[in-house]
Amino acid sequence: MLTILFTAVIFAIIGYLFSKVIRKIAIGLYVIAAIVAVMVGSHEANIISLGYVPFGILLLVMFMGVLDKGKFRNQLLGVRGEYAIIGTILLFPHVWGYFEYYVLELGIIHNKLSFFAGLAALLVILPLTLTSFRKVRSKLGYKKWKSIHYVSYLFYALIATHLMFLDNQRFWLYVLIFGAYFVMKTIMLIQPKKAKQKKVILHNKHSEG
Repeated sequence: MLTILFTAVIFAIIGYLFSKVIRKIAIGLYVIAAIVAVMVGSHEANIISLGYVPFGILLLVMFMGVLDKGKFRNQLLGVRGEYAIIGTILLFPHVWGYFEYYVLELGIIHNKLSFFAGLAALLVILPLTLTSFRKVRSKLGYKKWKSIHYVSYLFYALIATHLMFLDNQRFWLYVLIFGAYFVMKTIMLIQPKKAKQKKVILHNKHSEG
């Protein structure tokens, strides 16, 4: 778990300091990520093939949307799409390694909830990743892109299910992480509504006066 959090922190710092640079060399970074994915995919279990590094990046992408408004959040949001793509590319060694074992060796019918949640998460993240490329996003238009990316909440829920129901001792830690995210997101959605209601009340009082 420390590797996941360390990855998220490192990429947050890099994203904050080099947001513009990352956007300029994004294609090169995707190529590097793909080369790394291919290289580590042929080796024994490591921090990428086990999913720690890609999950750390995607965890950061997830929490970018609930950070308080400010320069730090704005800088990170500037590379959110790029990070989502890099995280997904690095996720493939993890996907292939577990697919090879749980499907080709163990047999799909013998798998548990965590496997099927992970498989569903993969199917969901593919269109999200494709539409994260800036050229694709510009062709879609903001409204259509936004409607597609509402599905990201389903992806987060599936990843939470996948991680929480693995056979490990980190169940409550994952509950805490994803619980914190959904609480923060709920608060973020409620606050504008309350502010709007206050404005309406003040406007009505002013009109009556």
